[in-house]
Amino acid sequence: MQTGPYRITKGVALLLAGTMLASPLLAEEAAPAEEIVVTALKRGNVQLQDVPTSIAVVGQQQLEARGVAEFADFARSVAGLNFVDSGAGDKRYIIRGINAAGEAQTALYYDNIPMTGIGGAATSFGDRQPDLQLYDVQQIEVLRGPQGTLYGSNSQAGVIRFVTNKARVDRFEGSAQGELSTTRDGGTNYGIRGMVNVPIVQDVLAIRAVGYSEDYSGWVDNVYRNEKDFNDTKRDGARVSVTFKPDEQTNIVGQYFYQNLRTGGRAYTRPYDVTIGDNFFPAIGRRATSQIGRETRSDKINIFALTADRDLDWSTVTIAGSYFKRDVLDYVDNGPSFRYFEYLQRIGEFPPVTVPIGSLSYSPQKSKMWTIEARMATKFDGPLNGVGGIFYSNRDNDFETNTTVVDPISGRPDFSQPLISRRNFFDKTKDFAVFGELTYDITEQLSVTGGARWFRTKRDLVANTIVPFFGLGAPGTTSAKAKNEDVIFKGLVSYKVTSDVLLYAQYAEGYRSGGTNASSFSGVPPQYDPDTTANYEIGAKTSWAGGDVVFNVAAYRIDLKGLQSEQRFGPGGAFSGVGNIPGTAARSKGVEADLLVKPAPGLTVQFAGNYTDAKLAKDVPSLGAAALKGSNLAYVPKYNLSLSADQAFAISDKVDASVGFSASRTGKIETTYYTEFNQPSRGYTLVDTRARISWDQFKLDLFINNLFDKAAELTVFNTINDPHVVLANRPRTVGARLGIDF
Repeated sequence: MQTGPYRITKGVALLLAGTMLASPLLAEEAAPAEEIVVTALKRGNVQLQDVPTSIAVVGQQQLEARGVAEFADFARSVAGLNFVDSGAGDKRYIIRGINAAGEAQTALYYDNIPMTGIGGAATSFGDRQPDLQLYDVQQIEVLRGPQGTLYGSNSQAGVIRFVTNKARVDRFEGSAQGELSTTRDGGTNYGIRGMVNVPIVQDVLAIRAVGYSEDYSGWVDNVYRNEKDFNDTKRDGARVSVTFKPDEQTNIVGQYFYQNLRTGGRAYTRPYDVTIGDNFFPAIGRRATSQIGRETRSDKINIFALTADRDLDWSTVTIAGSYFKRDVLDYVDNGPSFRYFEYLQRIGEFPPVTVPIGSLSYSPQKSKMWTIEARMATKFDGPLNGVGGIFYSNRDNDFETNTTVVDPISGRPDFSQPLISRRNFFDKTKDFAVFGELTYDITEQLSVTGGARWFRTKRDLVANTIVPFFGLGAPGTTSAKAKNEDVIFKGLVSYKVTSDVLLYAQYAEGYRSGGTNASSFSGVPPQYDPDTTANYEIGAKTSWAGGDVVFNVAAYRIDLKGLQSEQRFGPGGAFSGVGNIPGTAARSKGVEADLLVKPAPGLTVQFAGNYTDAKLAKDVPSLGAAALKGSNLAYVPKYNLSLSADQAFAISDKVDASVGFSASRTGKIETTYYTEFNQPSRGYTLVDTRARISWDQFKLDLFINNLFDKAAELTVFNTINDPHVVLANRPRTVGARLGIDF
């Protein structure tokens, strides 16, 4: 029997769905077409075409029409945005080709709440960033290029911001949605979602609640265990916001997020023969793998936030605080690694210890983060305006890894056998910053902006070796400290040629804080320093034909200095850690474009594309034999293209309909600088189709995702523990969604 938050959130979703389906008489008229505004500049609402920087916005209508439930559902439609996909809730976001190990390089926000990934042995918090369900989200904003002055650490490539709908004090409204689909080579998928907004005191106090429960079938078979479709995913959650408006000048919003994500295993497949050392691993199939251990995963997130805004006529003061808590339990099969250790023994590079046939690691991880930001955005009538404030965060991360002999029957740890290793670490990071940006309008057309951020970061790590790896070495405790302080800058010039044409040029810096390693191998450096980005960019934002044609383009060059990167140490490079590469280690150059065209009544066509040339700027032997000047950065395709078209039409006076498709093309991707491990992924094209019928307050969506059943290589890994495995995409999925608004 399911207990606790799972039952609560599933019950909330069912209750909301039942309430709304039973209340058709409360329906309101359809909302007008969405107006695209941006809130990410922390200066209130600004029209997208008036913002002199490269931003992509995906609005609520588009999210609903495309059935977007999570990050991967929309990412391929945004120029310059990529991700390393390791499964549900385990992604690393990449903007403009900026990608390396260590802390995140793309900041992730839900409203005013900064998110953090879960670290590993190298405290690589850029991985495993949260992936919350996106029902009842107002819009998604993707800021491309460094945003260090306003968003601080980890925004050196850009920012992804999910803006949720808050409780509305002026109206009662709600929605519900049920989804049913089937996946080829998999099974049946379902999702139920609901939202209700209730004013408690009209125009003063309101509550908005969202609930959801989703169950997605697996499609990968484990031939060793004779398990079909083992990589299923279940996700349940709730989101609550309370808005309090004591007067016209004050707005206070309290929020709570909860999500429980469980997976039966990673969608790692082995479609190719591969040899690591002298160990041969035969191809299994494009939707199959072979593992002794069960790689299940659970991921629970709880978030509390409070934001207060006060209008002072000449400015708006905002105070935003949040508490983020995440608990993850990972199981990872170590079988291939242990075969590699046997190979090293055969060539005399690993001690003569007894290596078991199968091994499984289980890693409980807990992350907590408190943040508070106080800022003021002016709105003078004169030419000078700006935003400034202070920021503080305190992050605690507890990580434990236990390496065990695996029970071949259950696929779980065999606790009757001694532990192979056990380590834990306690990592604390404190960040304090003062920031500001000022804009001066020289004329009605010409404006200049300058910004800066001073930051100070402190980090402490305590690592305990409780059971040394294979008994090599002795138990003990190590500690490391890091302290960094610096200032980064931004400069921007914009020129409004006409009311529909905006040109700009900018220089912007970004950074991410240094960190600590917690490897069991003593040769891995205990800490690494911050790295920085310097962005040189020009762009144009244009509208034509009364807004029926919108074309935005930007060209950029980003220099990465002191780059944090994963480096290998120890016998055969079996141990990894994060280190710095001195000087300008890498450079990313590229161009990105967004085009929207409405060529006929009801027809909307959108195109997004980018070309990215992200390369090492010098030889870096510590990264591997192939890490030479001019080598492509790992996991960065040269190009991404997307095209979509939607045609809306009326069937009758009371029934509307639409049909559409989305297609994306991702180029080939290099995976590592180690020649013996580099297995580039093939480029791929994915196509989705959709149709909608709307009547009264109802909407029926029919969809086919992955229309041509393409087995795309989303991410390729080739390591001693993951020998040429491919993270597979979901096969062709055909389904329907029925929704109601009231």
